[in-house]
Amino acid sequence: MGVKPLTFTLDNGFISEGAKANIRRLVTSLGVDHHWGSTPHMNEIFVDSLKRFANVCNGCFKTIYTLATNVARERGIGDIVTGLSRGQFFETRLTEEVFKRDDYDPARLDALVAEARKEYHRREDAVSRYLDVDAFRNDSVFEEVKFIDFYRYWSVPLEDMLDFLKTQAGWDRPADTGRSTNCLINDVGIYIHKKQRGHHNYALPYSWDVRLGQKTRDEAIDELNVPRIKEIMAKIGYVEPAAAEDGIARLVAYYVSSKPITVADLRAHLAEELLESMMPTHFVRLERMPLTTNGKIDRAALPEPTAENIQPAQEFVAPSTATEKTLAALWCDLLKVDSIGRDDNFFGLGGHSLLVMRAVSRMRETFGVDVQLRNLFERPTVAGLAEVIDGMLWMADSQAPSTSEGPREDIEI
Repeated sequence: MGVKPLTFTLDNGFISEGAKANIRRLVTSLGVDHHWGSTPHMNEIFVDSLKRFANVCNGCFKTIYTLATNVARERGIGDIVTGLSRGQFFETRLTEEVFKRDDYDPARLDALVAEARKEYHRREDAVSRYLDVDAFRNDSVFEEVKFIDFYRYWSVPLEDMLDFLKTQAGWDRPADTGRSTNCLINDVGIYIHKKQRGHHNYALPYSWDVRLGQKTRDEAIDELNVPRIKEIMAKIGYVEPAAAEDGIARLVAYYVSSKPITVADLRAHLAEELLESMMPTHFVRLERMPLTTNGKIDRAALPEPTAENIQPAQEFVAPSTATEKTLAALWCDLLKVDSIGRDDNFFGLGGHSLLVMRAVSRMRETFGVDVQLRNLFERPTVAGLAEVIDGMLWMADSQAPSTSEGPREDIEI
């Protein structure tokens, strides 16, 4: 093909040594250049990803895209080919929600994916805070560097694929991860996702592998090393939120003050240091912090948040207009919550990447207007997005042909 590739690997601090040895051996045997990408802020990115998505993959992949794009621009490379598994679907790709409109025009699908990619890279999160993302502020970068997604798992049994890698590619299955993954921290993401959301975050693609006969059920069930998971969580600084009796994880902030502080003032102060995804769900005022004999905060002695002692992170204001009520009911169904106020934030309530696509699809179907991804990112509250939708409905109504069949009356002004 006349192309000389540059291979790229993100060393996130938890890549198996066996996997690194595989990479070094393969690039040497193939005679291709290789670039190890890294950032000293991976732990912060992992923590942010666990809090936003209950996995580590979202943060890791966005780091890969960001670093790889910057390397490609520096070296004049116009195409990045990504090797993906069946389970690695994110909002920058063709997920099931894209096809729910029964619109299969390639140009429109390309435009939808391009829009999703722009929103994805311009979203505020740990990656945007710690990495160089200036290139993504200009649309030209998406023409300058394009992604080609290659799904590396073809319709062959897992055993045949592993045999090919071993005998034909000189690839040794990593022994230090306990599974086929190359990444030690992946177990943390699976553990948190199963605990908080009730299922393995790769359950859907794995189930299809089993149904298609590409792996056995036993091969699809991973044994998680819980002691190692706890050790990694401590290393990256992730504190697992306690679950309430209803099973919903809540982040509670305890504070000491001589008099109560309004929620608005508390949020404004924390917003100077925290991302929205890290904002506490509730606040509890204490007269004094419980301390251990060593003078440290005794977490075990902190009171459980109850209806009597918590200050909700936002005062509840009920939806008022018809659009707000319909939108709130739609979000309640998607986010699995009992009630949503007009000032509640979609992402603050747990909205994640795949839910964004699903929400946009449902809103288009419900209201009959072309709600865009950027509308939800720019106006993520019920009141804000309802205002946008009302504007779209007004425009659609004003542009509709008149249904009156009678003669028009001339009015003299």
